[in-house]
Amino acid sequence: MKMKKILCCLAFAVLIALPLWAARDLPDGARNMIYGQVRDESGKALEGAVVTDGRQTVFSAADGSYTLLDGGEWITVSRVGYKEQRFRHPRLRVWQRDVILQAAPIVLPTVKVTETSLDPFSQAADLLRIPVDEERSYLSTVDLLSSSTALRSSDTPLKGESQRISILGNLARHTLIMLDGVPLNPHGEAYDLSLLDPASIESVEVIKNNASAYGGGSAIGGIVRIRSKQGSQTGEDEGSLGVELGSFGYAKSSFGFLSSHGDWHLRLNLSEFTARNDFTYDLRNWWAADSTAKRENNAKRQSSVSAAASWQTSGTLLALQTSYEDFHRELPGTVNFLEIYRYAWLDGYSSQNRASLEAKAGPVSLQGIAWLNLNNSVYDNTRAPIPFFLNRYRQKMNSRGLRATASMERELKPFWRLSGSLAAETGRNSYQNLNLLLQSQDLKHRSRFSNLSLRVGSNLDAGTFSLSQAAALRYDHAGKEDRLSWRLEADLKRFGMVESTLGGTLGTSFSLPSPYDLYWKGDSQALGNPALKSELSKGWQLWLQNRYGPLSLKAAWHQNDIKNLIQWRQIQMNGNVWKPFNIGRASIRNLELESSLQVAKWLALSASALRTKALDLSTLPASRAPKLMYTPELSYALNLDLNWKNLGFWSKYSFTGKQWLTPDNLATPLNSYDLLDMGVTWSFDWQNFRLSPHFSVRNVMNKQYEVYAYVPQPGIAFYGGLSLKLGH
Repeated sequence: MKMKKILCCLAFAVLIALPLWAARDLPDGARNMIYGQVRDESGKALEGAVVTDGRQTVFSAADGSYTLLDGGEWITVSRVGYKEQRFRHPRLRVWQRDVILQAAPIVLPTVKVTETSLDPFSQAADLLRIPVDEERSYLSTVDLLSSSTALRSSDTPLKGESQRISILGNLARHTLIMLDGVPLNPHGEAYDLSLLDPASIESVEVIKNNASAYGGGSAIGGIVRIRSKQGSQTGEDEGSLGVELGSFGYAKSSFGFLSSHGDWHLRLNLSEFTARNDFTYDLRNWWAADSTAKRENNAKRQSSVSAAASWQTSGTLLALQTSYEDFHRELPGTVNFLEIYRYAWLDGYSSQNRASLEAKAGPVSLQGIAWLNLNNSVYDNTRAPIPFFLNRYRQKMNSRGLRATASMERELKPFWRLSGSLAAETGRNSYQNLNLLLQSQDLKHRSRFSNLSLRVGSNLDAGTFSLSQAAALRYDHAGKEDRLSWRLEADLKRFGMVESTLGGTLGTSFSLPSPYDLYWKGDSQALGNPALKSELSKGWQLWLQNRYGPLSLKAAWHQNDIKNLIQWRQIQMNGNVWKPFNIGRASIRNLELESSLQVAKWLALSASALRTKALDLSTLPASRAPKLMYTPELSYALNLDLNWKNLGFWSKYSFTGKQWLTPDNLATPLNSYDLLDMGVTWSFDWQNFRLSPHFSVRNVMNKQYEVYAYVPQPGIAFYGGLSLKLGH
């Protein structure tokens, strides 16, 4: 423990001292020098950016670097597909100024160069962009998101398994998932990300800690915003075929098509996979020492169709998107109740449909969006050898809505910009649970929602530093509840040899009780509670980041206090019955450390660690309070990404600390575990064809571990595949 404290103090000292390093020397004969690197919002170097002071012009190199001697008073940086940035030269002899360019929609006669931002309303100060590698074959959407320890899934990493994500140790249901600006879990449930095909994802953004001001309910932990692919950006038709095989009977086939014709851009993705997912695991020593068993009745099947069409002309964008997933899952249950849930299964579909229109009216940007999300499933557990929890029901969860947004940015002075956004939303959610064995137990619930959002911000760029500030306010009317959420943000950057950033946010959030919590009456062991109130939270975060050339170091502190926390408790009501109550209060604190190093253009290293103190304050003070269940106190990850010519290699080592199983922490916790995953991709080009085989190994060290009590995880697994692209 003492050594860990010493290492943490040393890392913090390095982080603070980094800006004190010396600057570069001024070349002979020059009066002053400006130099730096031009990058996009994800940190990727931009080549060919124009840097000018009106008298002379230079272009950024392949690594994004530029140097301008004897620069004038104002410096302008621009590149096709990005917003122009202008800043004042502070007249220092030697001055480093790294430039981050934001993407902007640019339309050429037949080619759409780039897309608009994920959400014109919310450009949060702590926005994290997760890179999506087009050449890599992701096993799942959670696999794509897991590059940061701040985002974690506690579900089985096999194809077709339900997979949810949590942010900074918060509950998975406190993570709001948004697809193309539309919330996918407005009911207060955790969203199953296995229903999203990673091949159709273009980009991902994450907002951490109390973000209801940007998305509404379920954003206590934060928001994951996903944007689906639109169409070809090269002006040519592109097609792809893929096949994958892997351990545990996994097989997948896929087809993709991208097209661009004039102002129209089209995309189509089809995929289908099957997996038996049966695997052997070690039994617990107290159960049967040195014995193994087989996880059976675990097969999965899923078919996906995803399509998009967009029409874009000067100042106007019309986009239509749809996706449909049909699935069948065998559900084996926990290993201590195998015969009670043997032969149980879940069958259903999920469909997301959206239409959006964006336009410019002078200095004002307008956006309208309409959506219809449909979810339908049937659960069956009527063939169990021990008929203790016999059940069969159909569940439907639908959401439809409309949203309009207006945003504007105005330059008061060359170094001072103001922005503002206003959004209004209305719609309806519905939930049905139809008991197919006992119709008297059916329940149906509908609720309307509406909200109004406002965000104002300013950016002051004084040359050697910039200051961004923003305030967001949102009023939600959902069902019978009215909620007001707010968020304050600030971000101060100092430019120089070392680019330093100090930022923070303070805000509130809420999460509605799910229909399951409110109305459940599907069996005799559980009963909903219609009197539940929304969970409420208030929290802050503070971060410090230093970037020195290819090296970046960041430390962040997070605090989140939650009240009205919903917990299921066992009560006496004609026998033992589980029922949810607003009896919980929790405090979650985090220390997050991140670092990255671009060793070479083709080699990148990164590391992240998360220290979490999550306490259940429902009945005891903080000094004696138990820790929240299934929240590891320590987790960290090491990543390596290599892209050299046509060869790509990645590896990830992760560690997850012990986790408590019961609210009172009396039961023995789950043991900590570490995993190593790695993969390789290489490609061969011939004329307009690209052949790309890929291979990956998961759980290389063949570790036996659990993420939930009595739910064993698979050992080492191998996956391989081949994709053929035409017109790349």
